[in-house]
Amino acid sequence: MAKQSWAETKTSWMHLLFGGNGLLWALYFMLILVSAVTVSSAVSSELYKSISPGGGINPIIKHLLMLSVGVCMAVCVSIFSGRTLRYMLPKSYFLVMCFLFVVQFFLGADTNGAERWIRLGPVTLQPSEFYRIFLVLWGAYVAGKDTEEDPRKEKAYWWYWARVLVLSSFVLVTNLSTFLIFFVFLYLYSWVLKAPKRFMYRVSAIGLSALVLGGAYLYLAPESMLPGRAVTWHNRLHGAVNERTDKFAITDANRQEQMGRMAIANSRLLGRGPGNSKMRDSLSQAYSDYLYAIIIEEYGLLGLLFIPSLYFAWMLIGYREARKQTNVYRSNLIKGFGILYPMQALVNMIVASGIITTGQTLPLISYGGSSIIATSIAFGIMIAASKADKPKRTEALASVTESDQPAHEEVYPTDEEPSEVLLTPTETQDIQ
Repeated sequence: MAKQSWAETKTSWMHLLFGGNGLLWALYFMLILVSAVTVSSAVSSELYKSISPGGGINPIIKHLLMLSVGVCMAVCVSIFSGRTLRYMLPKSYFLVMCFLFVVQFFLGADTNGAERWIRLGPVTLQPSEFYRIFLVLWGAYVAGKDTEEDPRKEKAYWWYWARVLVLSSFVLVTNLSTFLIFFVFLYLYSWVLKAPKRFMYRVSAIGLSALVLGGAYLYLAPESMLPGRAVTWHNRLHGAVNERTDKFAITDANRQEQMGRMAIANSRLLGRGPGNSKMRDSLSQAYSDYLYAIIIEEYGLLGLLFIPSLYFAWMLIGYREARKQTNVYRSNLIKGFGILYPMQALVNMIVASGIITTGQTLPLISYGGSSIIATSIAFGIMIAASKADKPKRTEALASVTESDQPAHEEVYPTDEEPSEVLLTPTETQDIQ
């Protein structure tokens, strides 16, 4: 057998590392590039701190390093086989999340009285960022091969929700907004997974009752009867419901949202230009929670429209790839990540406008180590799913072409998990 030439070897390695859906790779690197450019401008307050004695590593260098680690993680995860994604990843990831939450509970350090982090020397981990991946993995694992509602699986979905809510309680005690995003996503994702309707109706009734009763208690209860962070939620709820006479005044309670509004107002539609933000030094979270406001200030209408378009493209490309999949489990993985992260981005953009106040970042754009690594893993999983499915689609298309069967007959694609998705000749255009 002749040896491969250097060019052939290079091509095979490039295909191994960067195979799969090319649009997903292009979107991923576009988000990385936008993050490097925008955060470098918005992180000036942290840069000043790093210059002072004992200030630590330059935040721009640190962010570029984290982006590099994220790219490495995305590439490594993208080479997972379809069998690894289906059988090994969900259970092993569940054990990892249990370990992280236990360590967070006993050894985690508070940050501004809110989120608890795991500190490993100069590196900090935020388990809630990695938990987002578990929501998608385990949901797809529970759904299995279902393409239609299966009433017999009601008990399995109850266990799925119970497992998620128990682990989410570690998030609830420190970050209500993140917990609510998890809950909303869990509800939407269960519909996507074809959960039994009777189960969904019951969950809807229970969830609505809990939301009303919990919101009423949070609003009406005196602060002395509220634990920890619940006092902050109580004040935010009162501020959102009650019309304040000083709503245009800048106070300690509304400083962030007011500064965010001012940053957007300073954009003058065309923007002040890259690196010319005047509000980045006043916004303590300019490089994370309020990065979108700084982008609008510097890039104007272009930034206002371009950032949402990236996440819309994420949804669109994910939906298109999920429709092509010959494997239900991998299709559900892509659908889940195509819903979860754009939804988080939408919440961040609403926060930047000052409508609500919460702590959500722009996925893969905002400054932060755990968020970048976790989102890169999610991208890697989506790309691995697309990479594993390409040969199956090719085989299925070849089988359809050669067999010359009537259009109404169904063809089963060859897969390590047969009988999951039925492929007909009329669907071959989607495959191509």
